[in-house]
Amino acid sequence: GRYRPMKTRKTTRETIRNRYMAVLTTVIAISSFGLAAPPNKASRNDWQQPDRVVVDLGLKEGASVADVGCGSGYFTFRLSKAVGPKGKVLATEISDRGLKAVADRAKKEKITNIQTIKSDPKKTKLAANSVDAAIIVNVLHHVKKEDRVELVKDIAAAIKPGGSFFILDWRMKAGISHDKNHRVRRDVLIGYAEGAGLKLDAEFFYLKNQVFLRFNKPAKK
Repeated sequence: GRYRPMKTRKTTRETIRNRYMAVLTTVIAISSFGLAAPPNKASRNDWQQPDRVVVDLGLKEGASVADVGCGSGYFTFRLSKAVGPKGKVLATEISDRGLKAVADRAKKEKITNIQTIKSDPKKTKLAANSVDAAIIVNVLHHVKKEDRVELVKDIAAAIKPGGSFFILDWRMKAGISHDKNHRVRRDVLIGYAEGAGLKLDAEFFYLKNQVFLRFNKPAKK
């Protein structure tokens, strides 16, 4: 009565062992598959490191900064936090869709220090000497080659003497598929800025896919 036959106990042990081995085999198979599977593609936040980039812009609270070719505001809202409520972000863009996306989000989140500006391919529509800094990220390679010099000169004119201009654009050998046939060499990017009267005064090397250049607009003598 109280004891199960030895045969039944043996059968139970074998069943448990078989189940254990089946589970173990499945776990090993899954692990092996995981090791062999290709890694997920990195998101823009991974390779762009936007928060670190914004820190390296050195913006002070209350500063004014232009986000040239802002798109849908990837950097705009980070810049907004960096300069604080007393600062100003002038987000320029030729796309009505991009400007609407920025304006709608700013309204929804009750952000009051962002101003959107409809610009032209060669003109930002920024007032002369109106911003402490300007940043242009992955935009210049989209601009027609014959328009780039004029656009950079227009941006330089909008920066106050002593202010900074930051260019971030693809490295020629960036390990990413975007814009492979439209990339601009680092020395050419520098030439555009220097031709507009700006001086290269720093370069950051931690972005694996982009050059990150800082230029200074000399103060008036």
